[in-house]
Amino acid sequence: MNDQRTLLIFGALPPARTGTADYLEEQMQDLASRWDVVVVVGDETKVRSRSDCMVLNYSSFKKRRGEFQGAARLIHLANNPFHAHAYLEAMNPGAVLLLHEFSMHHLLTETTLAYGDELRYRKELMACGPEGEVISELRRQGVWSGIEQFLFPAIESRLRMASGIIGHSTWILNRVDAVAPEVPTAHIPHHFSQPVSVDREDCRRMFGMHPGELAVVSLGFVTPAKCIEQTIRALASIRSEVPPFKFWIFGEMRHPAAVRRTIREHGMEDVVVEKGYTTLETFEAAIEASDLVVNLRYPTVGETSGTMTRAMGAGKPVVVFRHGSFMEPPAGSVAGVPLDTFDTTGLSEVCRGLLCDPSRREKIGREARSWASSVTPAMSVRMQSAFLSECLTSCRTVR
Repeated sequence: MNDQRTLLIFGALPPARTGTADYLEEQMQDLASRWDVVVVVGDETKVRSRSDCMVLNYSSFKKRRGEFQGAARLIHLANNPFHAHAYLEAMNPGAVLLLHEFSMHHLLTETTLAYGDELRYRKELMACGPEGEVISELRRQGVWSGIEQFLFPAIESRLRMASGIIGHSTWILNRVDAVAPEVPTAHIPHHFSQPVSVDREDCRRMFGMHPGELAVVSLGFVTPAKCIEQTIRALASIRSEVPPFKFWIFGEMRHPAAVRRTIREHGMEDVVVEKGYTTLETFEAAIEASDLVVNLRYPTVGETSGTMTRAMGAGKPVVVFRHGSFMEPPAGSVAGVPLDTFDTTGLSEVCRGLLCDPSRREKIGREARSWASSVTPAMSVRMQSAFLSECLTSCRTVR
């Protein structure tokens, strides 16, 4: 250890298959230049030794917690199993929370009810608000649609225990303010990390994309909220009206049956290409090879789309529902579609216009690059560090 202050970061690092791991990885060099960093990962993650920081799993950290008294704590919260330990740690007061999204209810379900632990599920929801007991009881009785996990975020108890909260969007911070108005907040947009320069045509050849054939892509883990089925229906309705294209799905599909059924029903077997999970390097090559990126989210809980930031920073036109935090990019920097998950007419029209007009794609891409690349990893770390220091000083003053 040197004279720098110690910073405990609870989150994920590669090889965890989540974009939040890549996010932290891209900031590690700058974090290590300012802090003595200790990254605490989940017990299910293989711990790899590193030269820039100490890495501990959560069980090991808990045994050694006494060694880190007085250290700053930065807790990355995301709604996936790689952050289960971070969600637990956030109940210990005084940490700064970095919210990659606003709801943790899916994660709570996976770490309680999935193991038959109804009692902890109920207690967690009750700690979040007075409606928690009602929600848990209705779920126990089978009165449940799934939308409840978006409407009741199961994060409120953590927000009230924090010394500060970082959000990538004002949408998230507005909701934080409604729950914990006394807790300091900081708006730090998702950074853009410049990838290694690659040749577009080489990338297209790597995937077997045909010359003259447009590439429409979806990026990242495939969930129902990504609206892939709606995208397939919209593209099927215009395929005879636009230049030849294929729809490439780069991302793991945990439940592919519904997507594949939609492909068959609309005769898109020759158009849709499933690539599954890819490495970050391959992921960036897919962005470079693309002509149009579709990044729909509904329902949304303000989740940060690292894939969208990467695509926009690379100068690609991105189609989004203008809803929630996706209202925040300037109008000219994205291809906005009014929210409608039943009628795909609006989505079809936007995709038709973009696929038929390369100059419009280029114009949106230029605006996208200008907006998304405004925050680098180094800038993000500088802002995080300043906010952490403010929160540490404030906590000590209160004591």
